[in-house]
Amino acid sequence: MPRAIDRFLASAARFPERPALWVDGSSHSYRQLAAHAQRLAARLRAIDGPVCATLGERSLTAYCAPLACMLAGRIHVPLGASLPEARMADILQRTRPAALICDATGRPRLPGLLDRLDFPLRVLSPAPDQAAETGEPAVPAPRPDHGDGDGASGLGVPDRDIAYVLFTSGSTGRPKGVAVGHDALSAYVDATLARYPELDERQRCTQFFEPTFDLSMHDMFVTWAAGACLYCIPRPALLMPTEFVRAHRLTVWFSVPSLAATLQRYGLLAAGALPDLALALFCGEALPGPLARAWAAAAPHARCENLYGPTEATIACTAHRFRADDPERAVVPIGAPLPGMELAVVGDDGTRCAPGEVGELWLGGAQLAFGYWRDPAQTAERFVDARFDGLAASRWYRTGDLAAIDREGIAHFRGRADRQVKLRGYRVELQEVEAHLREVCAGAGGPAEVAVIAIAAPGDDAPVGLAAFVAGARLDARAALAAMKSRLPPYMVPAELHPLDALPLNANGKVDHTTLAALRAAAAQAPRRRRGEAAGAPERPG
Repeated sequence: MPRAIDRFLASAARFPERPALWVDGSSHSYRQLAAHAQRLAARLRAIDGPVCATLGERSLTAYCAPLACMLAGRIHVPLGASLPEARMADILQRTRPAALICDATGRPRLPGLLDRLDFPLRVLSPAPDQAAETGEPAVPAPRPDHGDGDGASGLGVPDRDIAYVLFTSGSTGRPKGVAVGHDALSAYVDATLARYPELDERQRCTQFFEPTFDLSMHDMFVTWAAGACLYCIPRPALLMPTEFVRAHRLTVWFSVPSLAATLQRYGLLAAGALPDLALALFCGEALPGPLARAWAAAAPHARCENLYGPTEATIACTAHRFRADDPERAVVPIGAPLPGMELAVVGDDGTRCAPGEVGELWLGGAQLAFGYWRDPAQTAERFVDARFDGLAASRWYRTGDLAAIDREGIAHFRGRADRQVKLRGYRVELQEVEAHLREVCAGAGGPAEVAVIAIAAPGDDAPVGLAAFVAGARLDARAALAAMKSRLPPYMVPAELHPLDALPLNANGKVDHTTLAALRAAAAQAPRRRRGEAAGAPERPG
């Protein structure tokens, strides 16, 4: 199977003078991009070691870094200049790269970061004008394995088979390093190009995601395999990109739903607002039905699809097409598996659920990652061996997501098992409460962004109630809570409803529940502070 780097090189050979990347106001051809990547790869080949980390984002060097790592036969570990220093240092300590490719945005972080490390690290910080031809052939280099017999990853696979390692949030509070293979990435790229024949050299594609978010791998390797041009959205335009998209006549959109919700809230999704789009993809979180219909109307010429997939299954592994005239539904289905992937909804007893029953979603097939970097316990817990009648896969990833598969084979997302809380002895799925609140908001005058968190008792982690947050809707809180009481048992009705101008988002554009908890705690403390200040104020003179 051709690897993703081979598909990039094939595009560079077919379209050497076509634009491959627009970044920082400049366009770079496939010939120029390949030359710059090869120059970096030549420097990496002179440094012994299987791992190369990259520090930077939204620059020519940052986009060349994964290409250079693959050309040199190195495992790519992206950091992203916006990560906290301690988190970056922890990732470096655990992967122990021999080299670090750093762009201009990452250079200010180097002194403090390097001081935290207990091993030598070569820093490569090329200037943008070093994109001249090297004279060396741009071909992937076969590399010997490094490290002990278990490989650098501790997963029992050759180092040369691992394309990249992405560190995601872990339930223990320490990020988990997901080791994704070249074959898994290639399987995803091939399946995506087969599903979307409109992806060809004529397309101009958005790039919103940070390098530590696996959807950025889609942006680069799918775009370049198609021979298309990737447009790095300038940072000032990231939250309001429609003017940039129209000015550059971009044709392919890929983002998390929260970005579309922001555009809708500011009135930027009027019918026909994005006429040049030919393809629009969403992934990373649940896609509300009303938002999907509004988007499809705003991009009338685009094929619009909702994708689903965790990092452990390489970017996305299911897809579902939606249209402006779809029937009313709270959340768009996550769809059917891509070629080479299989789904199973599994109950607590380890058997497959019947159609329509809710259980944990398991994923199997060619896109599964190898496991977690140097973490055999977590790998064994989440990647399991099992056989199910009628399915070919024998190795599965347990997602922790709840889903149901209908009789047509379409999967429907039903929330996260690990956002389940217990109130008054009852189990409560916060996503279910959010779905009802979203419908209440829609019935009260329009779609809204919603989030629900558990309220902990003072000095105790045990939840005692729920707090809801609503953005983008004019809502009577008392009426909304009364409507919730008509839909849900009392223990599932939020005790509080907080209107916000916008829901806080993390670096990857997802709703930041930690920040919501802090906002709720501050709001709860404010009346107490005011009462304390009043009680301690000096009396007025009589």
